[in-house]
Amino acid sequence: YLNALSTGSNTFTPSFFISDASVSFSSASVTVPAGGSATVTATIYPPSGPNGGLYGGYITFTPVGGQVYRVPFAGYIGDYQSKQVLTPTVNGFPWLARLAGASFVKLSGGEPFTMTGNDIPFFLVHLDHQSEKFRMEIFQAGNNKAWHRVYDEEFFPRNSAASSFFAFPFDGITFAGNKVYTLPNGEYYAVISVLKANGDSGNPAHWESWTSPTFKIARP
Repeated sequence: YLNALSTGSNTFTPSFFISDASVSFSSASVTVPAGGSATVTATIYPPSGPNGGLYGGYITFTPVGGQVYRVPFAGYIGDYQSKQVLTPTVNGFPWLARLAGASFVKLSGGEPFTMTGNDIPFFLVHLDHQSEKFRMEIFQAGNNKAWHRVYDEEFFPRNSAASSFFAFPFDGITFAGNKVYTLPNGEYYAVISVLKANGDSGNPAHWESWTSPTFKIARP
């Protein structure tokens, strides 16, 4: 076998390391009859680091007097579910925000929105890694009444840069199945939930969530 380089855990500024992954085989050699087949078990042992990085290499098959074949392998170093998706970056995301001209202003909570034009709440999120599900739900402040979902996306991409973000607008409308709801005036908050890549939706440890500050729907 031949190791390739391992990469570091930072998505946006990758680093490279010499891999010490190893491979063991159930047999050093096999004899394959004409028109037949044979089985060899290859066990791959990941490198010692870096934690959260990627590694790979090639398993080489060298026939006697024949063409050499190489089979690539690759893997993740550590627990894939420990990879954080909702990360704050230097700006401290996620945010509840208002659009002011061409810029977003971070809000502390309780601000009213007329829900006309761009006077609606925006939710700014940085995703450091791809996610299996991205979901946003709305709840009424005070009694925590569920007002269903605003977003329910599958296989959502990550952001393209370490400081970039997605801006999710909320126009006051939610859905549950085929039903659509227009929220009445009142005070609400959002809960954003992310299921990590290759996560088990039934395992709470595979989800990340954030609860927004409250905001008011105050249509004139």
